Amino acid sequence: MTNVRGSWNDQEDKRLFYLVKNYRNNHINEPISWAIISHQMRTRTAKQCRERWINHLNETINKSPLSEDEERRILQMHRQKPELTYVQISEMLPGRTPLIVKNFIYRNNFKKPKSALRIRRRMRLSYVLN
Repeated sequence: MTNVRGSWNDQEDKRLFYLVKNYRNNHINEPISWAIISHQMRTRTAKQCRERWINHLNETINKSPLSEDEERRILQMHRQKPELTYVQISEMLPGRTPLIVKNFIYRNNFKKPKSALRIRRRMRLSYVLN
């Protein structure tokens, strides 16, 4: 198997879409085996196939712009519970992926607050150095 790095082309997307649909039809109520899918793809790893499906090809993804309500909810969850991961936030927004949530937060410059412990460590280090 030759592993390809970089962008996916249309042919790879179509093949992955077909393989996942076929796998689901033959393995009802079973999780997708990304190892089997990647073996059939021959050019991509299991991780690459899974991420491409989850973030781009899955038909349940809502690719329209975030609504004002969704934006408000993301910001509210991000600020009130900074320990929540992008996956956890996306699970509360049907049709939205962790990648969509992450990109929104970074695009709007709302990075997770640093822990107090890390801040204290840096302060001690800067005190020692100065």
